[in-house]
Amino acid sequence: MLSIVKLTGWILAALPKQFAQVVAAFVGDFIYFLPSRRRRTLLSNFHHAFPDKPETWQRNKARTSCKRMVEMALFNLALPYFSEEQLDRILITTDESVELLKNYVEPTKPIVGVTVHNSMMEACTLLRRSIPIDTPEIGVLYRPINQKAVDAFSRENRTKNGVTLVDRRKGLHQARKLIKDKNWVVFVFDQSVGDSGYLTYFLERAATTTGFHQFLSHAYSADVLGFYGERTGFWEGNLHIVKIADGNKDEPVILKTNQWLEEKLMGDDSFSEDWMWIHNRWKAQTKLSQNLNLNFRKSLLEETKAFYNWDSLPKKNRIWLRMPNHLGELIKWIPFIKAIQSSRPDAEITLLVNRNFSDLIESLQVSDRTLSIPKRNTAYYLKFLKLQNSFPDTYYQLTESTSADLEAKLINAPRRYGMCWPGSTRLFLTDTFNIDPGWDEKKNHQAALWEEFLRFFGLQTEIDFSPLQLAPGYEVINPLRCLQTESHDAPYFGLICGAGNEPEKCWPTDYWVECIAALMDLYPDGNICLFGTSADLDVSRQIVAQFEPGSIHDFTGSTTLMQFVMALKSCSVIISNDCGGLHLANALGVPTVGLYGLTNPVNTRPVYTSPSKVIQPLDCPNHGGSPIDGICLSQVLEAIAETIPQPRTSKKKVSFAG
Repeated sequence: MLSIVKLTGWILAALPKQFAQVVAAFVGDFIYFLPSRRRRTLLSNFHHAFPDKPETWQRNKARTSCKRMVEMALFNLALPYFSEEQLDRILITTDESVELLKNYVEPTKPIVGVTVHNSMMEACTLLRRSIPIDTPEIGVLYRPINQKAVDAFSRENRTKNGVTLVDRRKGLHQARKLIKDKNWVVFVFDQSVGDSGYLTYFLERAATTTGFHQFLSHAYSADVLGFYGERTGFWEGNLHIVKIADGNKDEPVILKTNQWLEEKLMGDDSFSEDWMWIHNRWKAQTKLSQNLNLNFRKSLLEETKAFYNWDSLPKKNRIWLRMPNHLGELIKWIPFIKAIQSSRPDAEITLLVNRNFSDLIESLQVSDRTLSIPKRNTAYYLKFLKLQNSFPDTYYQLTESTSADLEAKLINAPRRYGMCWPGSTRLFLTDTFNIDPGWDEKKNHQAALWEEFLRFFGLQTEIDFSPLQLAPGYEVINPLRCLQTESHDAPYFGLICGAGNEPEKCWPTDYWVECIAALMDLYPDGNICLFGTSADLDVSRQIVAQFEPGSIHDFTGSTTLMQFVMALKSCSVIISNDCGGLHLANALGVPTVGLYGLTNPVNTRPVYTSPSKVIQPLDCPNHGGSPIDGICLSQVLEAIAETIPQPRTSKKKVSFAG
């Protein structure tokens, strides 16, 4: 291994520089175009940092950044074999930097230097050679190479130009001694440091940052200076040195160094494309138990908000949730979406929803973005593939099908989470919440399972099942506006007599006819309104045909979803089979009477705190399983009466058609 390293370095240094330049361009392009997780990270970082820049601009910068990364690696190999003349041309200190450093050598003062991960980073070992004044000892932190022989060779050649190498993994004591003795320490500060760092913000996204420079600065009253090479050509650059923070204990050194680098990256295109965007500086809160919260052992988030004068945290962490296809489940998930927003206030929440429900989700404003799931056709999966270019950070799969999991894989978020039942597999997800084999649907509501699922991934906010409100400006014309009654207090009864294409869930048509006749008798001023989808038209027509024309208002299949919402909000009570409309009414705060037979109300009953009653056949287990025709009319009327008191006298008789 060492022989290969030496031979490669010697060849690179001996041949004209153009050879290495061609190699850097070729290998850099190979890394850029190779489909890989690193390429995805690279493009995602640019997309997050520069969302207003054209895609072409982002990709050109990303490609250049890959070439610069290879240039840096080749420089490190060739450095031991450069001639004195070559070494003198690599790093030229600017006059302004020399003048600044004179303040620290006459008399000698300690310096904590921070440098950045760019193509000139390895030139840090040339600092004492490049600075044209006598300097104290300069310690440079480095990461040891696992291959011992290669590491020893690297140390020998890095130190021959005058710097002292400090092992970043165990060199804290050595670095402290250097600063205490009024020497200088320089290290790379702009890389993710995981749990050992402080949770801050960088380019408006949560990131971990080392606190090493702040500790040294505060402990020894040392100023913090930024050292960075401005690339002027291949393996050549100017050394710039700027003062970032004074050595007093009140300076927020961590935040000021982050801000300094942010301003350089956002304000200087040449500097920006030379930075190593391919490494994931934002690798924070990625553990399964952290993903849905911002709790961290050493957090500076409140200090960060104050430092930048933010009222709230920028929402740049992209969390996508693939919502269920069925209206009932979709509605019941909304309180959990709101909890995620509260638990992860830095998240931009995007919901992928059935295109029929997009307007409803937007009217409830429970997400930052709503994407409609495309229509099933030959281009269906191609459309999901194109969503890769939106670069979500985390994707929560709230449906359970291989087809939906394939959608997640095509979108290619680095973290794809979902639930996994015992005995099943979800190959296209990166991590799953494995449901306890003892979990019993006959004894537990599905909302309890969903909460366990989200808690597993770090959710810490309580779930609020209060009824939902439409956002201002989303109201549409109410289809019930045309109904006339003699009394302003007359109740509106909304009946959903079908259940889409699931007839086994439906109370028999004859029973609905009897129920309507009884309501007309008990509430003569009331309005009977039928609702449902186009799949329920046959059921509603059979019912309407049993009554005098005009005595029942049939809106089945004739309203948009938003018109249906407005109509539901006008109803005094909704009587319904177990279907999406029942759960929508419950979510809107409308009292509901749900008819359950074969389906399991323990597991699927409405979840919002609106008045809600569940009716089952008299001999039915509480977890369902009996035919729905076992529900008696008296049970339904009693439940309605508990919601709407009956008037003392009746004013009209029921008239049947024919």
